[in-house]
Amino acid sequence: MSPHFRLYAIVTVFAFALVGLPAFAKEATNPFTDSGCEAPSYDARTLTDEVEGQVKFDFLLDKQGAVVDAKLVTSSGFRKIDKESLRALKACRFQNGATAGWNTVAFTWTLK
Repeated sequence: MSPHFRLYAIVTVFAFALVGLPAFAKEATNPFTDSGCEAPSYDARTLTDEVEGQVKFDFLLDKQGAVVDAKLVTSSGFRKIDKESLRALKACRFQNGATAGWNTVAFTWTLK
């Protein structure tokens, strides 16, 4: 094996590792998706209006994984998707990916 090929192989392995790492880390730190909870969804009006944005909440979990309190940290600027995000968050029972106490979750609303 030539030294150039070996260097190319090492650089390629590190490049793939660095590209895959941020995506994995981001998924692992989202307690909402890790729990298997139902994601909020667009209603007909907000879908027609092509509303997009990000909503961020701090939420308090009890030891059984139920949401006992939630505070809006960052609004999307659209009341309907803020309310739907809060509804989905409160309906969730976290089983893994979050710990009892205060946690944070963000919902990103995008049209595909």
